[in-house]
Amino acid sequence: MADPTHSPASEHDVRSMAAVVAAGVVLVALLVATAGVLGAIVDVAGWAMGGR
Repeated sequence: MADPTHSPASEHDVRSMAAVVAAGVVLVALLVATAGVLGAIVDVAGWAMGGR
């Protein structure tokens, strides 16, 4: 017997939207981490070439 108060389509939409938001958050975190690593590499390269 079907539950008339429960809409599987809307639940699927909410889960899909949550997955998209989670993927966006992960992508932004990866971009920030990559920028940090690149910044550290540039800093170390500058320190190595600087001779101070």
